[in-house]
Amino acid sequence: MIMRAIKKLLFKKRFTLPQEIDEKTIFHITKRVITKEYGKHGDENIIPKFYKDKKLFLMSRSSLWVSEVMLERIHLCKQINKAVGAEVIKEIKVIR
Repeated sequence: MIMRAIKKLLFKKRFTLPQEIDEKTIFHITKRVITKEYGKHGDENIIPKFYKDKKLFLMSRSSLWVSEVMLERIHLCKQINKAVGAEVIKEIKVIR
């Protein structure tokens, strides 16, 4: 019974409503997901810039990274939403 209570505490979702999540939190989670997916080079070249109305705008330092993010934007969106525990991003746009 104690193990079950500890498990509930450890695996409890951090956010219950998307309204609780601010832009800085989204950016932090996005950077973690980008680092996990693309490593150090992805982290250096893909930068979250703006978040509004469930749209996340990422800036890329090269056209190669723009193409990569555009191809994988649905996967990235799912990974970010999974990390948050709620659907906070519906669309990812990339700017250069």
